[in-house]
Amino acid sequence: MASFEATKSYTKPPAWATNQRRLFDVTRDAVDSFIDRYLDDEGRPLWPPDGHVGIDGSDDLVEGFYNWPLVYAMGGDRLFLDAATETYRAVIDRLSEVETPYGHPMYVDEFDQGRDWFHLGEGNLYTYNMGLADPTDDAVVDRAERFAGLYLGDSETGNYDAEKRLVRSPQTGSMGPDHADFSEYVSHGYGADYRWWRHGLPWRDVREFDEAADLHDPENEERLFEVLNERCTKGDIPLNLNVTSLMTNAYLHTGDDRYREWVFDYLDAWRDRTAENGGIIPDNVGRSGEIGEYTNGKWYGGYYGWSWGGWHYVGIGPTVAAENAVLLDGTREHLDFPRSQLDHLMDRGIEVSADAVNDTLYIPHKFGEPGNYHYNASGVLKENDGEIHYEDGWFEFRPHKDDPYAVHLWYMSMRDDDRQRVRDLRNHHKQDWRRIDPRAKTKHADGHEYAWLSYLDGEFPDYPKRIMEANHAHVLDRTKLMREEGYSPDDIDEDYLRNRNPVSEKGLLQLTMGAPQPIYYGGLVMAQVRHFDLGRGRPGLPDGVAALVDEITTDGIGLTLVNVGGQDREMLVQAGAYGEHEFTTVSADGRERTAESNRIRVALPGGTSLSLEAGMNRFVNDPTYDLPAELGR
Repeated sequence: MASFEATKSYTKPPAWATNQRRLFDVTRDAVDSFIDRYLDDEGRPLWPPDGHVGIDGSDDLVEGFYNWPLVYAMGGDRLFLDAATETYRAVIDRLSEVETPYGHPMYVDEFDQGRDWFHLGEGNLYTYNMGLADPTDDAVVDRAERFAGLYLGDSETGNYDAEKRLVRSPQTGSMGPDHADFSEYVSHGYGADYRWWRHGLPWRDVREFDEAADLHDPENEERLFEVLNERCTKGDIPLNLNVTSLMTNAYLHTGDDRYREWVFDYLDAWRDRTAENGGIIPDNVGRSGEIGEYTNGKWYGGYYGWSWGGWHYVGIGPTVAAENAVLLDGTREHLDFPRSQLDHLMDRGIEVSADAVNDTLYIPHKFGEPGNYHYNASGVLKENDGEIHYEDGWFEFRPHKDDPYAVHLWYMSMRDDDRQRVRDLRNHHKQDWRRIDPRAKTKHADGHEYAWLSYLDGEFPDYPKRIMEANHAHVLDRTKLMREEGYSPDDIDEDYLRNRNPVSEKGLLQLTMGAPQPIYYGGLVMAQVRHFDLGRGRPGLPDGVAALVDEITTDGIGLTLVNVGGQDREMLVQAGAYGEHEFTTVSADGRERTAESNRIRVALPGGTSLSLEAGMNRFVNDPTYDLPAELGR
């Protein structure tokens, strides 16, 4: 293993470095206050109330602390790990007592009884982050294997048909694929109170419904639930490709090839269906394996499909599954799957002039039958009479705002054409790629992917300082809310923890690991590097050390390490979150050394910094959660 020692001293550390270390500290203090205010004396969540019966909400509770283990894994205080572990245990205990309309609890055997993989994907982010934070915890490993086992072909749940290579329902879990009734969804239900105004009319062949407004009529609710139950409770959908993360997570813990092969088999099944459908991924497949089995033979109209939600939901599964497959065997060809879907949409795109120099590409996000397309959709192309622009079945033409899909495609491939695709999808009506919004517009704080890439391109040199300031603003905003609420939250529902979570991990991921935020609905962390503290024998940056990945190219990375404290520190830098990459050469202070390992050792005396240029072969090692032997664990 190559070793390096910092010899460059500074008189004043860079602002991004001091802000980064301060962020770890202020976030720790905010989490400490969060626990005191928003959990009961036994550490249990304040929702659901006693006597609650329902299906929704498990993911929302976990989203209130899912990222705490990840911040610990990057160098945060032990409080992040301990508090997350205890809170998760409390959530499991509470939800194991909450009844559903199906005669069993919301959690059975510590896993959701049955939800779609949009919500299950969100709820399992905690599970994946714990693999990075503490893979030596037997409970973490046990859950990883048990949860993945729910979807193996021999599972008693019946979630997966191994012969036909399909997940047997859009809603699955510990109780199998046959517990789904949309009329039972009380909280965030899909009846007349649902946000159909934004989704339009998904089922235009159901002639009782002529326009989107019909779905808001309570008198149509019974028929609406019939349609939902007929079409959206059986068979496979693209969102189920998120199960590949559950399998990849189990593989990273165990190295058991059963999980690895499941990922490849299931991904190949969806690629075969896409080829059968002329290159467009179908959004529904029956239990027989027939495309459109429950939608009158149509490849669109399924749950969270092309007509309902569109590319925002359809794109999740292909992207997550392809990057999991690349992680597992290093073959970039898997990325052709999500790449082909983006290209189909871009080929149908319409350029709209933004200024004298730039055009913005408006790509279609949905597909459906002809009809009345007057409904409330902002930011999309419309006709003069206000109807949504419709062209050859495609509609909702708008700028691409699902940044993670295109960004993750480039990040995994490092191909120039994939990087150009991201540039081509920029929205030139809004200079989002050189602006930091300190207040996130969504629960997953998206919108800064383009700004980060602009920094890597040399167009936004202040980004590290600005994103740290934005993350500070997030913590302080939530701290202010806690102070104003005291110990009595204004509203306690399933979202109350998520909406008050003071932790924001995106800036730390980008700067310290050179990583985009995982696909929020169920992706794993994909990173250039990961750090380990030799002094404390644990994952993460040593106390007082800040890191900045300031260059990512096809050949390798640039990394600056700064010790803003007075104590000498020693650390390991690993190539890849799971050791999947390999350093080839590493240059420091103008001297290049051969590395030929997935780790290097770095000594950082107090008040010093070190800049490294590391050549890297990506996805050449078997990925694992195993901690380095040098940590002595």
